[in-house]
Amino acid sequence: MPDIEITEECRALIASAIESPTGRRLPNGNWQTEIDAATSKWLQRLQLDGESVSDCIIRLVIISLHKRGLQ
Repeated sequence: MPDIEITEECRALIASAIESPTGRRLPNGNWQTEIDAATSKWLQRLQLDGESVSDCIIRLVIISLHKRGLQ
């Protein structure tokens, strides 16, 4: 399974919406966490040009929460 590096802000948003992802804190303050191959490919497809994986996840979570609020 691939590892991704996400920011503290991304990890906090995931934790507020679902649950805290497992992983380890890196010296730069980011987090390294493991995801499955299918999720990795899905994120790569949805990632916009110049967008970090953290920014992509944040965007997707915000859209999802917004849509839930409209229903």
